[in-house]
Amino acid sequence: MVSIILVILLVSVYVNLQNQINALTNEKNMLEDQVETLHKQVSTLNSTYISYVSAHTYNNTEYASLQSAYDNYVNTHYYSDSQYNTLINEIDSLKAAKIIFVNLSVQDTRTWYGTPYLHFSGEICNVGTNTAYNCKIHVVAYQGSVIAIDTYIVLGTIEGESWQSIDENVYYSGSAITSWTATPEWT
Repeated sequence: MVSIILVILLVSVYVNLQNQINALTNEKNMLEDQVETLHKQVSTLNSTYISYVSAHTYNNTEYASLQSAYDNYVNTHYYSDSQYNTLINEIDSLKAAKIIFVNLSVQDTRTWYGTPYLHFSGEICNVGTNTAYNCKIHVVAYQGSVIAIDTYIVLGTIEGESWQSIDENVYYSGSAITSWTATPEWT
């Protein structure tokens, strides 16, 4: 009986060991398959890398040509700080308010019954894009070498790129006006 139990026990241990060997053999085969797949992927990646590097590597002549093209571009498209500041100042001056006369007419009107006056008519235009504030016309008129008028025609604010009509009389006394100046002013 002991021999039968011993045989059963030995057969049981043998079967158990055989199952473990089979499981380990299967696991080893799966790992070998994974290693083979990884080797193929590494080989493919190496080929892709070599192709990329050979397609994107420049020889000395190509590099020198590209560097020369870059240098030429920089030399023809580079502005110094002073050139840049000059350009910015030009842009700012074009935007700045600038008042000019358009169709300005000045008539010395002397009547028999009233005070003489200079009649200013026409338009004054802000040709800049910025608003002109405190707009006025400085009028200076002479009777020979004597100043007969030194005054301002106040216009107020004129928006950028717009105009305002002028229809003003500037009164004076004495003889006729021999010369005059009208200067637009603004801030």
